[in-house]
Amino acid sequence: MVVAQAVVLMGCSNDTGAADTPGTTLEPLSADTEYVHEDGEPSWDGGFTHFTHSPVDFQQLMAPESICPYYPPIQPFFNYLVTSHTEGPKKWYLGTCSESPVKIYLPVKARLDERGIRITRDEVTGGSEGIPALYDGQQVLSDVQVYFEASADVTLFFMHLTLLRELKTRLNNSDHGSIVLEAGTHIGYLKSADAYGMEYDVIDFGVNDKRSDAGLTRSDDHWWNIRANPLDYFAEDVRTSILTAYKPVYARYIEEGRHPFTNIEVSRTNLNEKGKIWGTWFKGDLPNGFDGASWASAWSIIHLTNVDDVEHATFWKSLEEHPGLSGLWVEADRADLVGQPLYAGRPNGKSWYYLLSGNATSGIAKIESYFDQDASRTWYLKFEIESKTDESYHDILRIEAFPSLELAQSNGFSNAAVRFRRTPCRETVCR
Repeated sequence: MVVAQAVVLMGCSNDTGAADTPGTTLEPLSADTEYVHEDGEPSWDGGFTHFTHSPVDFQQLMAPESICPYYPPIQPFFNYLVTSHTEGPKKWYLGTCSESPVKIYLPVKARLDERGIRITRDEVTGGSEGIPALYDGQQVLSDVQVYFEASADVTLFFMHLTLLRELKTRLNNSDHGSIVLEAGTHIGYLKSADAYGMEYDVIDFGVNDKRSDAGLTRSDDHWWNIRANPLDYFAEDVRTSILTAYKPVYARYIEEGRHPFTNIEVSRTNLNEKGKIWGTWFKGDLPNGFDGASWASAWSIIHLTNVDDVEHATFWKSLEEHPGLSGLWVEADRADLVGQPLYAGRPNGKSWYYLLSGNATSGIAKIESYFDQDASRTWYLKFEIESKTDESYHDILRIEAFPSLELAQSNGFSNAAVRFRRTPCRETVCR
């Protein structure tokens, strides 16, 4: 298992190092013959060591002309303020407002096969996924998920990538249905599909490692168990260059004091606290919180981050403005409700969480909307943890929401209470 290196962000000694800028272009691509074929099926015969190139020029990404007013250039491994990914995406978001094209590179020599490119229609925007277009003088495909196999255990992926069309063409023409790409190959752009109508461009970058097990489900190979912090996979010189490029941005976050998740070195894969409310919960009346109509539906997933786990150095101003804050509450709100509601109306999405009485196992808490100070968006929660076994993923959380503290204090649980479980699926095996 990859072990995170303990390097304090603000204590990096190499302040002058330049970000690694890959120079390898798409042409020529490696030949299909670089694969060992067993029983007619391609297999990767290389062992993974580390990423030798940056997926993006981080100096360009962190430059003043690239940084957005309200969207960070890099969101770290854990980020609980994206309400369509309430569980915490456990990957990096790379964002830019640069008017210049931002190229994306493959960080390591890896295999791409036909299953590694996924183009699906986005039901929210109507989608332009997979439609050929011209960008930066290149034929591209918008809004693509692409998965590269770096070894039998390690897969890296990009989501919402504007992919070079030539890559898919070469893959389609391959005799074996797979190709090998060298580290540093230009594979596409950090460019959001126009259909989203966003003021910034963003892609996802992440790592799946089969050797990792976060202990979040009973299915060891579930993607949620094997996500790992990308920073832990870079060679030391590349890692240092990324941290160096990020330093000025981090310093600005310290000055602003309103950014709860900023430490890209945090690699903790499980923030669930056994027998306590902290961590991730899936609504119990849904068969799979990540699947079909349940995905990102109202309250399908809620997450509570203990205030002790946010980055106080970059969140100090918000903490001063919210004395007594216990944590941050985030609830899925992308899609319409499926099953039982937690409270009336639409979810807040993001809320401040205050424990008013009791403890982290049972008590009464208040949530106030993170953005909207309207008192009608304030709810009082009676909650308790029902633990079934010694395994933390068997915990059950029962919550009932009330419009006033008095009602929460004077009433017991009723049929309006909603139960949440720790695991995405009701079934033992979760796919």
